[in-house]
Amino acid sequence: MIVPIMDIEIPNAYKNQDNMKSITLFSNKKDHKQAARDIIEQTVALDFKPDLALFYATLKYNGKYQSMLDIFHEEFGDVPQIGASVDGMIFPDDLRMDGAALVLCEDKEARIRVDGIKGKGAIESAEKLAKRIKCEKGAVVLHYPLVHVPGALKAAEFYAKGFYYSKLCKGAKKQKEYAGKFADYCNKENIFYLPPTVLDIFAKQTGYKIPIISINVMHTQVRFDTPNIFCNFEDIGGGIAALTIEKDNVNAVYDDIFPNKGNTLEETKDIVRKKFTILKEYKGSFEKNVLISLDGQPPMNSAKNLTAVTTKKEEDLLSQMNKGNLQVQTPYMLIFFTKKPNGMVLVGAGSYYPFDIYPFFINVSDYSDDVFLGYEFIDFESNDFISSLRNLRHKNDFKFFCIDVGTISAFGERIFSYKDEVKKLAKENYFGIITVAPSAYLPKEIKKRDYISEAESDIFFTSAGTNTCLEI
Repeated sequence: MIVPIMDIEIPNAYKNQDNMKSITLFSNKKDHKQAARDIIEQTVALDFKPDLALFYATLKYNGKYQSMLDIFHEEFGDVPQIGASVDGMIFPDDLRMDGAALVLCEDKEARIRVDGIKGKGAIESAEKLAKRIKCEKGAVVLHYPLVHVPGALKAAEFYAKGFYYSKLCKGAKKQKEYAGKFADYCNKENIFYLPPTVLDIFAKQTGYKIPIISINVMHTQVRFDTPNIFCNFEDIGGGIAALTIEKDNVNAVYDDIFPNKGNTLEETKDIVRKKFTILKEYKGSFEKNVLISLDGQPPMNSAKNLTAVTTKKEEDLLSQMNKGNLQVQTPYMLIFFTKKPNGMVLVGAGSYYPFDIYPFFINVSDYSDDVFLGYEFIDFESNDFISSLRNLRHKNDFKFFCIDVGTISAFGERIFSYKDEVKKLAKENYFGIITVAPSAYLPKEIKKRDYISEAESDIFFTSAGTNTCLEI
């Protein structure tokens, strides 16, 4: 399915650049239709004609998103719209972890487009969508699942494939070939999107000149057929959507909670040893986005004596996903190292699979075979998770930002203080979402420092501790 572009172009009628205006409308009424109508009733406070709609909702309305989008579409017509199911939102004076928010924006100088695809194959979908993107200035914001949990039947098929390829990989000379085939299956079924790969596809299409922010969506408590991406008032499930904002002087900021990388790969490894609790260092074997072994042993078997992570049975995992209470946050992490940019990438080490091989969301084929098993980063404060907001320019600009949901497991209820911290930094006219760690492509001239989370050249991604902000 290809979702058509909704495109609004406003004539550049002003000599001085105008900021994007916004209003956030929120409801957490129990009934989804009542919530949508409640939001529409709040538009009596609207004093402009919107050029863009952002819609984000928590799992409170899981399975009901399309019905809500239909109500909004009837009200707002062909306004470009993008959004996703997320774990929380921050907007002026409030932080909510249960409900739905519609953000309406107006910008007299921006050319705004939203386009999306729900196709067969995650990377193939990204490639098709990228070909439709044209952006000479401004920024692109992508929305797609970091991991899309399929329905019950497809989940059972995924586990069956995992068992099959795990068996083929045992002691086989062609184990990398078999692992690669499993990776290809996961790609075909849109289970993993691989942010660095997707970002490079879009960066190449835009001539490596435009910042691209990647909202990588996933819930802390996963369930079947989640998360959901919304594009032009359609729930495209595990598809991919792109918001293009063409405008002068858009400020795109990426940051993370970690120190700078080293000048060499060995220096970066030493920094990681000092800043993380390292439980063990391994030699890993992997292909594409599938970890085959650590020191010749199945990955989670190798780690079970050092962590609380154990392999779960398939029926237990399926039952937890059906109930929506499979927790994916974990304090343990596998740390991979990038050869060329001398960076690192974190991957959670958890009880996600009943089989031996370990698929995840980044292609590490060209990475160092040194893999660390780590536990917690030991030197950060809660406000480090919103560090991109320290680089704002103008209080009147619209600030659209994304915070890593891992801050909840790190700080618990203390995250509710974010509404006050964000208010101090952003002042007004802002909206933020709380989901898994975002990523970005940044042209060299706008990079703020030597991020250790450089997964590929000028592409920044890791599964925890990152945040982004787009100032328009």
